[in-house]
Amino acid sequence: MLSEKQKNMDQVSERALRIAEEINQRSACEHYRLVLNEERQPAVTDSKIGGKPYWPAESRDSFPTDKGGKPMLMVMQINCAQAGLKAPLPEQGMLQWFISANPELMYGCQGNFDLGEGFKVVYHKEIGESATPAGIPTHETVDERATPVKREVPIDVVTEETTMGVTDGRFNRMFFGIIKEITGVMHEGKVWYEYLDNDDCLYYEQNMGMKRPRHQMLGYPVFSQEDARRDIKMHDTLLFQLDSQFSTVDRKELVMWGDMGSGFIFISQDDLADLDFSRAYYCWDCG
Repeated sequence: MLSEKQKNMDQVSERALRIAEEINQRSACEHYRLVLNEERQPAVTDSKIGGKPYWPAESRDSFPTDKGGKPMLMVMQINCAQAGLKAPLPEQGMLQWFISANPELMYGCQGNFDLGEGFKVVYHKEIGESATPAGIPTHETVDERATPVKREVPIDVVTEETTMGVTDGRFNRMFFGIIKEITGVMHEGKVWYEYLDNDDCLYYEQNMGMKRPRHQMLGYPVFSQEDARRDIKMHDTLLFQLDSQFSTVDRKELVMWGDMGSGFIFISQDDLADLDFSRAYYCWDCG
């Protein structure tokens, strides 16, 4: 019997497959896939989601606070050397993502995005003695509605190749650029799924970047709905994506953004090269 994938391939047009192949070839790049590993307990300096963050003893008084002066909640941290990160990401130190635990906000956002008041990306060039200040909020001490992270879970980091998916805001331009090269016709004002039939669209949705969970660094964002960046040219680099995910052990929530959504941190290539995270962009979307 034919598999579902083989059946779908038989129904996909040659034109759609040709365009998909071109997109995959042109957009292929390395990224870091983040795997939530429930089989071990993390140390304070490990890559992880949730729990108490690493914080250097000499910087105890500079812990990130929100607009109201309250300590922020750590979403995740990456031990760069442990993860094997390479340029343009930092190769040493600790990279962390914090959000406000203010219950009046939604995961640190007034709407579904924030330009700096409700979140912060922190980079420690070196990892030394940890002395997390007392009273720091964690997923265990705040209202569960204030945090997408429900448990402390270590992160394993895997380097692999990825390609652009249909929800990336740049996909449409690449798609119709290839159409113009093939046919000589530029389709203004159209979106990719208006050009394809139902079987072709289904193939794209199933095979071009829609698979979840998609915890990652670099590569291409995968949104539940549409690209939530306000300025794709400025925030052209994906620093973090953390998806909703249930435990493989007990099927309870590990991470939950609204109704099966995702959270994102974006940065410009130039700022990342300078390790300047002050102008990063944070957004999340619902499933």
